[in-house]
Amino acid sequence: MFRFKLEFLLRFRRQKEEMAMYELAQRIRVANQIEAELTEIREDAQRIAETVKAQAGQTVAAPVFAMYKNYQDHLRKSGKVTERRLMKVEQRIEEQRQKLVNASVDRKVIEKFRDRQKETHTAETARKAQNDMDELSSLAKRRRDHEEE
Repeated sequence: MFRFKLEFLLRFRRQKEEMAMYELAQRIRVANQIEAELTEIREDAQRIAETVKAQAGQTVAAPVFAMYKNYQDHLRKSGKVTERRLMKVEQRIEEQRQKLVNASVDRKVIEKFRDRQKETHTAETARKAQNDMDELSSLAKRRRDHEEE
């Protein structure tokens, strides 16, 4: 029976890889939320721009126009801040992807080592079994030869 002596290390590396996957999924979720916020901000800005364009031929009170302008400025600044947040999160996603790749490679190295050891063990067991069979065969042949004499 084959028993891999570094099984604890393999379990640890699998766990490390799973944690890296979980962290990557969380970061992607955050990025998706930020993208949704950015889309909403852009849609609001587009709606305000259309409202202002629709009222271009009409007389608009100065306070109302100032309110539109202030809101557009706010949306523009908010959009830039959100874009920067998104860029930072995307950078963190790439870092986490690299960690996941490294964790996956580390796990695969141990798994390949385990597989090679298992193959060696299997070959060694087969060789020993063949030697035992050969020895039994020779003993049987000697017994037959001895009985024939």
